[in-house]
Amino acid sequence: MKSLRIHYLLGLHLLFSLTACTTFRSQPIARITDIYCEPAIRYEYDSTFLPKPDIEKILLADTSLTRRYSTHDLLLANATGILPLLQKLIGLEKSSQPEVQLESVRIHQQILNRLLLASTQIAGLAAELDCEGERADQVATYLNQRDTKRIRRLTILSVVIGAITTVATALIQSDDASKVIGIGGGVVSAGFGGLAALSSNRVVQFAHQRNLLTDIWNQSTQSSIYPPMVWYVLNEKQFSNSSQQSISHNIRQRWQDYVVNGASSEQLQMLFGPGGNYQADDLHSRANMLNQLQSSVRSINQDLQSLVLTLSR
Repeated sequence: MKSLRIHYLLGLHLLFSLTACTTFRSQPIARITDIYCEPAIRYEYDSTFLPKPDIEKILLADTSLTRRYSTHDLLLANATGILPLLQKLIGLEKSSQPEVQLESVRIHQQILNRLLLASTQIAGLAAELDCEGERADQVATYLNQRDTKRIRRLTILSVVIGAITTVATALIQSDDASKVIGIGGGVVSAGFGGLAALSSNRVVQFAHQRNLLTDIWNQSTQSSIYPPMVWYVLNEKQFSNSSQQSISHNIRQRWQDYVVNGASSEQLQMLFGPGGNYQADDLHSRANMLNQLQSSVRSINQDLQSLVLTLSR
């Protein structure tokens, strides 16, 4: 009986040790370097239609614009590059000559083309943000599923060990042996339950050289990633609801308050740099910020709609 008891306890100890080592041994870090969200080509923007930094001086010098359009619409016209076209159009309205009317039609077509381009820039950037968010969530789900499988295995082992211990203590007649086996089995069963409650801290190497969050977080004055029109709107205070701070500033503040509050400097470097070793929670945080940014970019369509309605009157 003593030999059976020793073998039983040794078996439990060996099972627990092997399972614990399997659970907490160093896992190879998976590398997620697939780049499929960013544009396949580099966009070249016509400098003629870039937003003008001195729009206040332009509006003070040309009151015909301010008499007809609101400040909000004029700022968006500047963002889309149609402000010079609107100036030309107003200058041609008083003439009824055929060639002037033809020029007016040509300018109207240019304005429509610029507004169409602005709409596609918004849609293209929103699509990239959505893709990057889904990419981060997909890998986070993969890590969570791996952890769920680990927890399920440990929970089943805990239940099985508990059941075996109960049966063994019922069959063994010796009180001493029964107590030892009961205590040993209970400890091992509780150990498996404790392991199930602990996080595996599994990580994955997740790369994003073209990081759409970086310029927002750093509050950069210029961006080589964002279309000039979108970047102008995100950083012009008049486009925010309060008109006190820019949309870009408000987005960063929300991230700081609700997403990365308490994050270490290493985590911040990972999230807003070229990438690093992510845990599932970090990936969910990244996806959260990308989705917030995507919503703000899509909301520019509301401003664009206001301008189109004004021009169609």
